[in-house]
Amino acid sequence: RSKQRQQAEAAGDPVVAEDIASVCAFLDERITAIEAEIKSQASCDTNVARTIDRLRSAPGVGPVTASVLAAILPELGITSPKRITALVGLAPYNDDSGPRKGQRHIKGGRARARHALYMAALGAIRANKRFNDFYQALANRSGSKKLALTAVAHKLLVVLNAMQRDQKAFA
Repeated sequence: RSKQRQQAEAAGDPVVAEDIASVCAFLDERITAIEAEIKSQASCDTNVARTIDRLRSAPGVGPVTASVLAAILPELGITSPKRITALVGLAPYNDDSGPRKGQRHIKGGRARARHALYMAALGAIRANKRFNDFYQALANRSGSKKLALTAVAHKLLVVLNAMQRDQKAFA
């Protein structure tokens, strides 16, 4: 939908712009229908509905991130923080060989959950002072904003795991 809107704005011919606008209207209808279906499916199972509500209490976690995590990550709240970050692909893995100490990198895991957490981390940095302070300190120390944002996503996942384990909302 976003790309179609950009194309409509860039279209020089009004006929083409009108055609693209009709595609955008169709996509709006489909997105609304899909979101309604997700809500109805989630509300059928009270455990899933409670999980989504609990996850949404955390800063930066919106309806999309909460739904993705509830659907893709049933282990949330059951496993240890190290294991859950490895499942999502936010755990740092070393690149050592013999005496050489390489840089740590994240890899593998459930990409859809990782992408949702990355976007949630952006929101958490804006919405919560604790996450923002952590991000700023790490970005200044490491010199890499992407590394700091990944670390915030890792921290957010650990917090969400603890929230789900304790059955408590974000405090």
